[in-house]
Formats: sequence, C-alpha cells, structure tokens
Amino acid sequence: MDQLNKKRILFVTNPFSGAKSKDHLRQTIETYLDHAVFEYDIQYTEYPSHATTIASDAASNGLFAVIAVGGDGTINEVAKGLVHTKTALGIVPFGSGNGFSYHLGIKRDIVAAIQVLNEAHAAPIDTGSANDHFFVNIAGLGLDATVAYKTKLNTKRGFYPYFINTLKESTGFKFLRLEIKTDEKTWEDEYAMAVIANGSVYGYDFAVAPEAHLDDGAFDILLVKKTHILKYFLLVPRMLNKSIHKSSLVVYFKTNNISITNKSKGYFHVDGEGFEAPETISFVNHPKSLLLLQKK
Repeated sequence: MDQLNKKRILFVTNPFSGAKSKDHLRQTIETYLDHAVFEYDIQYTEYPSHATTIASDAASNGLFAVIAVGGDGTINEVAKGLVHTKTALGIVPFGSGNGFSYHLGIKRDIVAAIQVLNEAHAAPIDTGSANDHFFVNIAGLGLDATVAYKTKLNTKRGFYPYFINTLKESTGFKFLRLEIKTDEKTWEDEYAMAVIANGSVYGYDFAVAPEAHLDDGAFDILLVKKTHILKYFLLVPRMLNKSIHKSSLVVYFKTNNISITNKSKGYFHVDGEGFEAPETISFVNHPKSLLLLQKK
C-alpha cells in the first residue's frame, strides 16, 4: 500500500493514567504495528477532556481511527469525541482495571491489542448516556459508584486502592431507596447498587453483566438487593465465573432506557468515573452510534 493510500490513525494517551509507564509506547508501536497499512502519530493529553477534543478534531480531519491508549477513563474521553462519526475507536490497554478491554478479550496485552488493530475491521456498537454524561462500558449508582468517587480522590491507582476503598465503604453503607421506571413498569425498593451495562466487565476480569452485548440496542440491568453487607462478598466469585446475574441477590433484565430516582444523597459513575448524583438519572441506549475496531 503506497503512502497516499495508507490509513491514518492517531494514538491518544494520558501520560499520567493507569499504573504502567508509557515510556516505550512508540517503540512498541513501531515494532508491532503494520506500517504497510497505517500511517500513525501519537498525541499526549494535557488536561481533563483533552482526549475528547483531540478525537473530535481527528474525526473532522477524516482519520480512519483514533486509538485510546489507557484505561476506561481514556477510552470514554476518546469515544465521546468519535460518537456519530465515521472515525473508529481502537483500544490499547494501559489503565488499571481495563474493563472495556477485558470485555473485548484483549485484557491487558498491549502487543495483542496492536496486532488486533492490524487485522481489525470497524463495526458499529451502542453507547449510553446518563443524563448528559456519555459512557461506552458500564454506568450505575450505589456502592460501586461511591467507591469510584472516593478512589478518584486517591493519588494511588491499581487494584489494591480500589479494594481497600470497597472494604472501607462497605462499613456503614446506607442502602438506596430507588424509584425505577422503564417502558414496561415503575416500582420502588431498596438496593445496594443499580448497574447499567453496555459492556460486561468492571475491570480485572470481574464480569458484572456476563450476557451484555455491545450491539444489541439494550442495556443489561442488575439491581443488587438489600441484604446483610457480608453477603455481597459472595457475589465476587460469581463475577469471576460469570454467573452474577443468576444470583438470588440480583434482579436482572434488559431494557434500552431506564430512569432511576434516588431521594437520598449518593454517587453515580460512568465508565468508572464517580460523580455526585442528581436526584434522577435517565440512562438511554444509543444503538450503533460508535465505530469500534474489533477482531474479524
């Protein structure tokens, strides 16, 4: 393929995200990317949401793909700039949890991720919105969102800070009385968490929505019932063996939109980024709104 016909791609990364150094990123790309197919550049982000601006500009300039080098936060920012465009999203896992990468089967393998780019095709997937917050993998509110919010205040990254925060927040956690509305019905009950999943994996191979598909036009909803706090730790092995949706502690169903009202103070998250929650959050699925580079 001559220079004029090469596909132009851009690798975008936050130099401070994740737990791994990116010092050898260019060398790894040089070694494993198919240079007969691609012409590439690397751009580093300089401030929050900069990746969204970079990705949006790349789409406006007609690039074939923008490759998010990082974790779910970086992927979220890049994808937000590419939604409803003809420029595809690619993934190179350099974050801590790498939930979206685990869903795609790339896990934490950087070399394999670049080799996937060499052979990949662009296919449309769904995205989601939580009020005005975009997400591509998983959103929700409750205990997981509280942990996400508290963890982002911690300068340390990785599994152990997240695990310690989970244990800490589990002590004295106040259950949420939620009013839940779908197109089919409305009800109210107490829950520990409400998970709205487009993808399937939180991170570290913990599958919270094992039957989720990125292109089915629907979210997988998991409502974790109120029970003794210690019983929630029984759900951990169920996430690892991909059976959490079958637990008696979980209400599981699919829908393309859901509105959740929580009248007590709390937090919600999108793709692992925690925020203080408004009283009502509307989660809406946007079918096939983003092109994703995937294995053929």
